[in-house]
Amino acid sequence: MFKLKIALCFLMFSQAVVAQFRDPTQPATMPTAEHSPRLQKQDIVLSAIWISKLSKRATLNGTTLKQGEAFDDLTLLKVKQNSVLIKHQGLIKTLYLIPASYKSNH
Repeated sequence: MFKLKIALCFLMFSQAVVAQFRDPTQPATMPTAEHSPRLQKQDIVLSAIWISKLSKRATLNGTTLKQGEAFDDLTLLKVKQNSVLIKHQGLIKTLYLIPASYKSNH
């Protein structure tokens, strides 16, 4: 009986340690970027557009680029008010910046 109690305590402690390192803001079943090669290698996220009299910039995957600059296999071709034109892996793509009021709260 004593061994069973020790085993149960050890099991509960080990689960608490594992749970400590999981991101509490993510659902338990959602794959993380390091475990999902498609998210890590393919998706490009446009998070900001910066337009001034001197330059046009956009933040893509956390990196801010000027119009015409390149990063990895991604080139920022054109910056518009609500979208950007990029070249990625030989393809030309348009990414749109969706205003916060249109984003889902889910």
